[in-house]
Amino acid sequence: MLDPTGAEISWVLPTLSGWLKGLQDRQYQLSNWLNKERPPSFWLTGFFNGQGFLTAMKQEVTRQHKAENWSLDQVDVKTEVMRDIVRDNPESGRLDGKSLQGASEGVWIHGLFLEGCQWHHTEKRLEEQTAKDIFYLFPVIHVTCISTAIDPAARGAAGRAKENAMNEKNGYLCPVYKYPKRNDRYLIFRALLKAEPQGNSGQNLSKGVSPPMNWKLKGVALLCQKE
Repeated sequence: MLDPTGAEISWVLPTLSGWLKGLQDRQYQLSNWLNKERPPSFWLTGFFNGQGFLTAMKQEVTRQHKAENWSLDQVDVKTEVMRDIVRDNPESGRLDGKSLQGASEGVWIHGLFLEGCQWHHTEKRLEEQTAKDIFYLFPVIHVTCISTAIDPAARGAAGRAKENAMNEKNGYLCPVYKYPKRNDRYLIFRALLKAEPQGNSGQNLSKGVSPPMNWKLKGVALLCQKE
């Protein structure tokens, strides 16, 4: 919903019925979290300010590593795609009857949709789109933090930073947007996804184009909602 000046004061949906359903689903997630227990996985679409939710996650992880002298301004988001998929009511994020274990550090998020390619669930990597579907329900993602500080007092920090840099060379920093309309205003964060095909075969890649650039040129992105 936009006010007359164009400022966003609520989530944007094309229909009133969709907006009301979103309101109920968001209330459901927050109410269960408040009155019952912390969800094993969070429906990212259910947060009006997804960036704020992930900042709170970074603060929580930083406190868990207080003994290693982690600070909020020296951590980056680290992602790992799990095998679990919330298939029932993916656009509502409800976990009724789902047996998810959750994360001991960081958070699990679900309910995202992949646009521009498909996901190979066995090898956990991006692959060329073969079906006619525009959107693909994405598995649960474990989102946590990694220290970027090169400090001997932070145990293994240099090794973690080096590992993260190496992963970025072989992975695609996939943007996660709040809406299908893509711009920096609606960018929540970027998830590092495996981009190399099995055996580095380079299938369907243009000459001189790396796998990460291949997916970037095709506009591959994760979306919180399809409308």
